[in-house]
Amino acid sequence: MNIYLKKENGTVKVFYSEEAMIGAGYTAADKIVTEEEFNSNGCYARIINGEIIVGRTVEEIEAEERAEKIADLKSQLAELDKQYLTPRKLSGIGINEPYALAERSKHEQAAAPLREQLEALKLSA
Repeated sequence: MNIYLKKENGTVKVFYSEEAMIGAGYTAADKIVTEEEFNSNGCYARIINGEIIVGRTVEEIEAEERAEKIADLKSQLAELDKQYLTPRKLSGIGINEPYALAERSKHEQAAAPLREQLEALKLSA
């Protein structure tokens, strides 16, 4: 089964049959897609640069994936902060306590690769 898409006033009208489209006063669709394609893209259609686009663009998908990775890295960094930067250790760092300084060093070693990944993701946006 096909889905008939028609541009009107900056929006996309969706018709589930040619008869319905004709009944609404349109003689031809601007784009025809299969029901499977339309449904697999979340029944999402819009106009970009004058063209009907079904689903998300490659750029949108990449941006969403990048945002998810950034959120994950930030979460991992927050967990490291909870693990290593307790109030006791922070106060020990302030007075140069060897144990606290060693813990801070461990924190920095664990956090450095995550920070590098985070920075690289931000730069690739």
